[in-house]
Amino acid sequence: MVNKNYKSIATLIVIVFLAISCSGNKSKGEKDETAQSPSLIEVSIKGMTCTGCEQTIQTRVGGLEGVKSVKASFVTGKAMIEYLPGVTDTVKIKEMITGSGYGVVKFNPIESVVPVE
Repeated sequence: MVNKNYKSIATLIVIVFLAISCSGNKSKGEKDETAQSPSLIEVSIKGMTCTGCEQTIQTRVGGLEGVKSVKASFVTGKAMIEYLPGVTDTVKIKEMITGSGYGVVKFNPIESVVPVE
């Protein structure tokens, strides 16, 4: 009878351990991007003169963690950026743009973007 109780307790411990370890697949520093509403900003950028400049902005800013999309236009001198505020912010976005050799004239928050399901 005692041996049976130990097996039951050991089985219960294994089940609890598996439930705890499978309940979250994220590492400690990783953020849950699905639980946050994205924001949309329009950034006025100084120094874009060609499609290569557009591509540089889109690639560099788009590579930031938390940036969901970037569409830059050298014709208008602006970029539309959709990002997750809990993961990145306008300071990091500005640093990436200026670090790429362009100037940031201003940020214009558009609105929160509601995901379509």
